Amino acid sequence: MEALLRRLDSTLEDLRWALAQVPPEREARRPPPALGEWSVRRHLYHLWFYEHHIALPQMRYALGLQGPLLPGEVPDEDLVWPREIPAARWLEQLEAVRRETIALARPLPPEAWTRPVPGTVWGTRTLAWIVTKTLQHTYEHMTTILQIALFWEMAAAFEPRWMAE
Repeated sequence: MEALLRRLDSTLEDLRWALAQVPPEREARRPPPALGEWSVRRHLYHLWFYEHHIALPQMRYALGLQGPLLPGEVPDEDLVWPREIPAARWLEQLEAVRRETIALARPLPPEAWTRPVPGTVWGTRTLAWIVTKTLQHTYEHMTTILQIALFWEMAAAFEPRWMAE
């Protein structure tokens, strides 16, 4: 599982690089519709929110360090999003949660990674699955951030009404 943890760590640098590809004046702007509804800032907030409120608590639950997430326990992400906080700050917050995740996972014996855990928000899953899901989620949003960086003008050209907004 060390390779999985290395990937979890390396994606932070990948996210930092992806963020650097986005012109600063576009970070907080909603992209052209073809590139989704969320700004780069919103994507990074969402990554932090997911790992802070869902992934890390589910890891703790899988390890018997806390109880299951209960309905209503996770705040409404859209309602609590502080829009004024820059993307770089959300990346710092994500790094802090990721460091905690890695520190929690690194000393675990192999059997802890493969033991089925009932009652997660995804049903019965293993710790390896939970961490892999976190990676998949990161890659998904990192891809969208890079698409925003690379294809903004092209997408905007197909949406003349968006340009007027």
